[in-house]
Amino acid sequence: MKRAESYYHMAADVRRDLANTLFNPDTVSNAIYELASLGQRHYRIVQEDPFDLSDTDAAHALEEWLDSEEFHYVWRPAFIEQDPFRPSIVTEYAELVIFW
Repeated sequence: MKRAESYYHMAADVRRDLANTLFNPDTVSNAIYELASLGQRHYRIVQEDPFDLSDTDAAHALEEWLDSEEFHYVWRPAFIEQDPFRPSIVTEYAELVIFW
């Protein structure tokens, strides 16, 4: 395995683990319960790292759970704050917002 390929797999593994943590149905269910008990009507899954995780297996599993529980959700673009001295090529990534 070449170095670039091993780095690609390492990055993919980290993103998969992050998606599994963020999109765990039990964690999301608990967060929704807490917010609903405070009178909120939506929950936005906030990511610290600007990765588009909307196409991961964990995201698809969460979408299936949300559909089965009859929640509404949308993937909205979240914009990365631009550093004026080092402009980024990628300026947005998808972030999940759940409504009830």
